[in-house]
Amino acid sequence: FQLEGIDCAHAIRHDHPDTGVVVLSAHDDEEYAIALLGGGHSGLAYLLKDRIAQGDELVRAIHEVHAGGSAVDPVIAERLTGSKHADEEDRAVLDMMSKGLGYADMARELGTTQEAVDRRVTELFGRMAGDGAGAGLLGEFKRLHAAVVEQAAARTTLASFVPQQLADRLAAHPETAIEPQELVVSVLFSDIRGFSTLAERLSARDVATIVGRHLEAMAEVVLSHGGTIDKFQGDAVMAIFGAPDPVEDHAERALRCALGMQQRQTELNALGWGTDIQTLGLGIGVNTGPVIAGTVGGGGRLEYTVVGDAVNVAQRLQSEAEAGEIVAAASTVAAAPDVAATSIGPRMVKGREEPVEVFRVVIG
Repeated sequence: FQLEGIDCAHAIRHDHPDTGVVVLSAHDDEEYAIALLGGGHSGLAYLLKDRIAQGDELVRAIHEVHAGGSAVDPVIAERLTGSKHADEEDRAVLDMMSKGLGYADMARELGTTQEAVDRRVTELFGRMAGDGAGAGLLGEFKRLHAAVVEQAAARTTLASFVPQQLADRLAAHPETAIEPQELVVSVLFSDIRGFSTLAERLSARDVATIVGRHLEAMAEVVLSHGGTIDKFQGDAVMAIFGAPDPVEDHAERALRCALGMQQRQTELNALGWGTDIQTLGLGIGVNTGPVIAGTVGGGGRLEYTVVGDAVNVAQRLQSEAEAGEIVAAASTVAAAPDVAATSIGPRMVKGREEPVEVFRVVIG
């Protein structure tokens, strides 16, 4: 058969890795889909032209390739797997496999365990292979699914070490270097007041448990407000709003996040810490200004972060905040007029010649 369209799709992905490709074809031959999607290719989808009239399938495929994933027409997926032999649950399993779901996601969808899904898939493929028809294509489908799942697992692992937005970008466009960007962002620093002194009388295990609970809770609040976790340092958190993906309301997001963090800390205190510690107070500083965002480091270790005077000021403001307080620069407050704040006057900040106009955010 002719492969000009398949070759063209591969060439587009090679030359423009940030562009996903959906192939709409009149050929319902499964070998076309294997030629397109086999060999570890990603960011590609193979649909029959009839899907133009079925917008949900086309939209799903577009979303998949935009995220760097792959998709295959359900008709082709059935033929690849020989699902004419499958019962209703088998068909559900095969449909999820054709979408590239891993065993963990499949288990959640089916309300069972990963081990049960593994057994189901093994038995299903065994029955299909025993039929003898299309055994070679069945093997190709299994390898294709494994490649898609491996790619999804790599994205999940990557997101544990870099911001989710950056992980998605790297997964979709691995050949594109992360170039430094000059952005205006809002930077938030938080720190538990007096924790180092408290930690001196606690065991290392108790310290690790308390810090782990605190950081997990704070991270949830940051992410729920669209922020990026830049780093954890001991019990301190640095978060960015407006990078790596710019947003116009980054200042308001940062301040509302700070309010949410104080509220969450109050809830954690009410639940108790499992020691004689009753209350842990949180101090937060927020500043808005220009930064350079990108990867920094050396010696084989890189990290995504932002650098600039705006970061330094945010950290200094955090050191000015008392337990339970949120201190913000005038630049942040001016950009978020819907968040109540009261002026506490100009403050000299270490490392700067000019004072910084500082506000205390009103905690309702």
